[in-house]
Parts: sequence; C-alpha cells; structure tokens
Amino acid sequence: MHLRTIFFTAALATTALASLNTSREYQLQSQLKPGQADKKRFDNLWLVASHTGAGLNDAVLYTNKSSGIKGFANDTNITQSNGKPYFNQLFDLGGAFPYDLYIADVNFYAAWEPVRINAGTGAGGFFFNSSGLQWDESPGSKVGQNSFGGWLVCDWWHGVPQLFSKWSYYHLENPSSCADINLIPRYV
Repeated sequence: MHLRTIFFTAALATTALASLNTSREYQLQSQLKPGQADKKRFDNLWLVASHTGAGLNDAVLYTNKSSGIKGFANDTNITQSNGKPYFNQLFDLGGAFPYDLYIADVNFYAAWEPVRINAGTGAGGFFFNSSGLQWDESPGSKVGQNSFGGWLVCDWWHGVPQLFSKWSYYHLENPSSCADINLIPRYV
C-alpha cells in the first residue's frame, strides 16, 4: 500500500507540473547588444540554474547549449496594454515542481539586482517582444512606470557569467566585467 501511495503522489506532482506548461518549451540564449565588441565572451550563452541551496539557484550562463535549462510560459490573468498576457517564466529542472525566474530585490539603492531561479510558480510580469524576454515589475499597474532596464551579464560570484537585471532609472556605465544582453528564446 505504501509503494502505491508513493507512485500516486509522484504521478500527481508530474501532472501538476505538466498542467502549468502552457507554451512550447524553449531555452534562453544571450545576445550581446550592439556597441560592445570587446564583450564577445558574453554572446551566445545559455541560461542555467546554479544551485545555491534547497530549491534555490542563481541564474548563470554557460557556453554549452546542452546545459541550458528548458523554460516555458505560464500565462497570468493580467494583460499588457496590447491585450497580450503577462506570464510567469518557469523552468522544468527535472523535479516534480517548476522553478520560477525572478529578480531578487536585495538592495534598493543598487543599479542592478541578481536574478534567481527558485522553486515556485509565480513572480509574473514577464513577456516577449522583438528583443526577447522582458519584465514589468508591476504588471497591471495604471502608473505605466516600468523600472526594468534590461539584462546584464557579469563575471561575478560563480566563476561563470551571472545574470542580473538593471534598473532603468540608473544611468551608470557598466563595470568592465559586465555586458548588456538580450535573452532570446530558442524553441526546442
């Protein structure tokens, strides 16, 4: 009886994860923004979750496509001004539950913040446009003020390039160990 319960629980968890996947799977690849010829090492990298604790990961980028994690969009009930939905950016890391991409709010006075890929299902506010993955920190807000300033990749804590989110209201030059990138979906 106990073994049957384990299989039933595993089947339910797998079904729950599959039901969240409302889009075609993709991997996110870095695309170096123009005017940074000396930063080619940050181009054509693949998003990976770097384990930092139980259910916790930092978003990093590897050169090997096969290391890239598979993402999917889970639509929210909040829509953009163009009528398209915002979504939760989720990843299937091979477990019974999804992992969520979110911007860590660790310092209100920092020009950029670390990006995490942690167990869970919903920071929301993500969407795609011609420049790839974007984020709106307060989707559905009538204010119309989005502080997201783009993606930044830096040689930082992990010995591989690490992903950060920039705030639009800071107009600072990037450190020499960082580059501005787009995150482009590559469908699998």
